[in-house]
Amino acid sequence: MSRVIILGAGASYGTLGEKAPLARDFGQYLMKKTPHWSESYPYLAAAINFLEPRLRDTTTKSWALDKVWGAIDNRVKLKFVLGLTLPGAPFPPPSSKKIYKRNLDPWGFAGFELRCAVAGLYGVDLLPAIQSASAGNGTVREKLKELQAGDCVISFNYELLAETILKMNGQKFTLANPSINPDDVGDAILLCKPHGSLNWKQRSPENGRSVEIRKDPMREDEIDFAETENCTVQPGIIGPVPYKSEIIFSELQLGSVGNFFDLLVTQWRCAIQHLSVCDKLIILGYGFPPEDLHAQYLFADTGARRKNSRSIDVEIYEGRKDRFEAVKREVEKLFKTNLFKDGGPVKP
Repeated sequence: MSRVIILGAGASYGTLGEKAPLARDFGQYLMKKTPHWSESYPYLAAAINFLEPRLRDTTTKSWALDKVWGAIDNRVKLKFVLGLTLPGAPFPPPSSKKIYKRNLDPWGFAGFELRCAVAGLYGVDLLPAIQSASAGNGTVREKLKELQAGDCVISFNYELLAETILKMNGQKFTLANPSINPDDVGDAILLCKPHGSLNWKQRSPENGRSVEIRKDPMREDEIDFAETENCTVQPGIIGPVPYKSEIIFSELQLGSVGNFFDLLVTQWRCAIQHLSVCDKLIILGYGFPPEDLHAQYLFADTGARRKNSRSIDVEIYEGRKDRFEAVKREVEKLFKTNLFKDGGPVKP
């Protein structure tokens, strides 16, 4: 029996608690952890002030990561329609990072600061909790322990929970990459991270430089413009935004992110391939969010590929019955199956 496990934000939150906040609670937890966060991220604060009357349930004290990231992304992509003005943006620019010397628009700086905030919350500071959970008997660890060679883990999370647990379990795994055959990974488990990972060190523009896969996440103070390399050094992550230009086709990137493009595309391609043929699907804290249009479309293609496959067995781990039913409905539409098991909540 071939298995695929999908890990969403609910898997990390159920395992690690509020230290790994759900997307909807990101701003609220940032305020709790760093009450004066707007001083560290002045462009992001200005963007959220600007978006408050335009984005439902958004204030500087409480905002959702996916909604704000999507709004900033749309603002940048629609700049020739909406303009680049951002009331409240600092002037002159701060001197805390070298990137502020660059001639970026304020919305571009807001996106950069949001990436820094993600690294601050889900990166190095989360490692002790991840190490502790990896030695425990929580739901995520127990389900990962069931995997065998050739099975697949698809983690939509930026942190390193999945890979750390696999290492602690003594399980051999390999990250999806352009040089492997997704149908034959030998005696390893395949790990796919379609939204990237905080331990992927990316340079933009790449100019022929590959993404560096590190042992630990990038620290927030490492994320900046590197004058000696003439590029921005940042974690290789992408937002759960409707239109992911990073994976559409490399020509849109003006040749600047070729390796990152190839690496990301491989994550999605390998994930789809394994979902197309697996016998069992375990979903831990992933709700098929409507904001992620690319994922919805690609999952639908996966379901169509399974036309001649036997019905897939599905286990869903959600904290509330209504959430279980919501995920079940999505899976029914995508994979045309009626074989479901309610696994209950993700336990730490």
